Amino acid sequence: MASPPTFSLQHTLPRLPVPSLQETCSLYLHSLLPLQTPEEHEKSKAIVHDFMNSHLAASLQQRLIDIDNHSPTNWLEDNYWLRKAYLEWREPLMVNSNWYILGKDDDEHPKELLAKNGKGLPPHQFSHFQVRRAATFIYNGADFVQSIENQTLPVENIRGKPLCMSQYGGFICTTRIPLPYCDALVQEDSSHVLHIAVMACDQVYTLQVFELVDGKKKRRSIDELEKGLLAIVSHASNKVNVQKCVPLLTTWDRDSWAIARNHLLTIDPAGNRQSMSAIEKALFMVCLDDYSHGSDPSQWSKTGFCGQQNRGQGHNRWMDKSLSVVVENNGKAFIAGEHSPVDALTVSYMWDHMLRTSVASHKAAAAQPAWLTGTHAPLGTTSSPLVEHLTWTTDRKTDDYMDQAQQSANATAARSDSSVTIFNEYGTDWIKRVGKLPPDAFYQMVLQLAYYRAHNTVTATYETASTRKYLRGRTETIRSCSIDSKNFVEAFDDPSKSDKETYTLLAKATTAHRKYTQIASEGHGCDRHLMVLKLLNMDHPVQGKETAPLHPIFTDPVFAASQTWRLSTSGLQEGNQLMGTGFGAAFKNGYGINYMAGRTLVKFGIEVKNDEESLSAQDIGGVIVQTLQDLRDLCERVNVAQDGSASASTARL
Repeated sequence: MASPPTFSLQHTLPRLPVPSLQETCSLYLHSLLPLQTPEEHEKSKAIVHDFMNSHLAASLQQRLIDIDNHSPTNWLEDNYWLRKAYLEWREPLMVNSNWYILGKDDDEHPKELLAKNGKGLPPHQFSHFQVRRAATFIYNGADFVQSIENQTLPVENIRGKPLCMSQYGGFICTTRIPLPYCDALVQEDSSHVLHIAVMACDQVYTLQVFELVDGKKKRRSIDELEKGLLAIVSHASNKVNVQKCVPLLTTWDRDSWAIARNHLLTIDPAGNRQSMSAIEKALFMVCLDDYSHGSDPSQWSKTGFCGQQNRGQGHNRWMDKSLSVVVENNGKAFIAGEHSPVDALTVSYMWDHMLRTSVASHKAAAAQPAWLTGTHAPLGTTSSPLVEHLTWTTDRKTDDYMDQAQQSANATAARSDSSVTIFNEYGTDWIKRVGKLPPDAFYQMVLQLAYYRAHNTVTATYETASTRKYLRGRTETIRSCSIDSKNFVEAFDDPSKSDKETYTLLAKATTAHRKYTQIASEGHGCDRHLMVLKLLNMDHPVQGKETAPLHPIFTDPVFAASQTWRLSTSGLQEGNQLMGTGFGAAFKNGYGINYMAGRTLVKFGIEVKNDEESLSAQDIGGVIVQTLQDLRDLCERVNVAQDGSASASTARL
């Protein structure tokens, strides 16, 4: 049975609920238990109860309900979340906000390009295979774009109920624009856009990927796209009309980049605006690197976060673009995304679609076999009717801005340490069959125990819950650190605890986590609600006074401490074609960990800030691996012996 049109069920989706004061306060209070002493908790309990029963809280709640009633879709997304979670954040997007997803090698990937740890081709060269693979990605990506435009992309559902598809309409032709104090998102109607943006050697080009035939968009062939890309790399390699590295400014903090962008538009309102608009309106971006930093996890993830490494940190990228496909000269590829308009899970399906076919399956009959070698791409023609080189008018002030942006990018990259840890000894099949536990909750307890082993304490932990069952729903926080998880991690390495006792605590912790996940996914988590109540309290009018004083619930030290996510986590789809993903740690002395749980393995993308209170990405990855092994042994000692139906050797995958 064919799926209904992509956006046809949007009107059937319920609105995101406004949680009640009682349920939010009760959930919040319970989440504080692992972070406080009994005496501290009693003080916070009194504060929370006072707030819950106060006239102020009731007044704020009614004000929020009024806001929801006049909001087009919901109280959170329409008014607060995008602005507070993303657009007002002034830190550089590079590492701090942007994410990456690594793609698999091509089925026909030339071995010589992958030699020497993926450095088979010397720097400052492009390979024909790289160009052909990029053309294939563009061709498949254009197909995905048209499935959105034509509404043939199937409606996603969970247990037969449709999910909100609005994010699919939100990241094509979308760019984040730096503005003073608060950024903005701009998006062009993709049905009117025929081009993508391409970067090579820090130069920016447009490439026409569609043509109009009888008023309808038609994809250009892979051969046409390849010729256009060859013209681009030829032009860039031969340093024809080289432009200043304006894209580097996108790595700067948002207020500084806003000033620099405004200056560029001021000194050349026509030309620089035209180049800016061509990038901002592009369907998506493709970055061709004439370099490979290496294919081991730490090097590859560094390129994913920080740009083409031999040119300097932050180079050959436009960090503000919602989606960029990066292909290195060895043919290895990944996507990078700007987080504000869309969550990585949604874009991962487009990346899956781009990776679905091998380059060889699209090889033209007339193509020369040289495109499958590691030799330098034949430069040939330096122009193409499908390509335009974007130019910039700059001055000494712009040069100074770029120097400062480079220093900032260097500092941002120096603070970041990242890697991908792949554990292939078991996966979700074993967790369900032998562990007899829900896989996501199991992995969250792995992270809880690994953090406890590394730091001898528990910490406030963030996990993403999707609220896409609601119209324009996005995410809510799962507070993974619970009193039950604390009891479990403190008991695990305690020799006085029996295996049965420890496993019982593990099972109880996963049950608690699963319950919180359900609450958050239903839109009844406490974090988004409390955030908005605090914002409303900050400007709440009271007769005879300008505003009501901030309630002690929001100044209680544990309020901020319980949101200091030193462990920030998220799960992504299994992704057989996806080789790892990562996002930045939320705090300098914390960890950003994304995991992709497959049936027989799990991939952890890890980012940490180089800080003495944190382990390195590789070291915390090692603690996670040891914890996975130890939890497997525990489950097998308890469950295999109990069942008497399988041996440890057959239980292990």
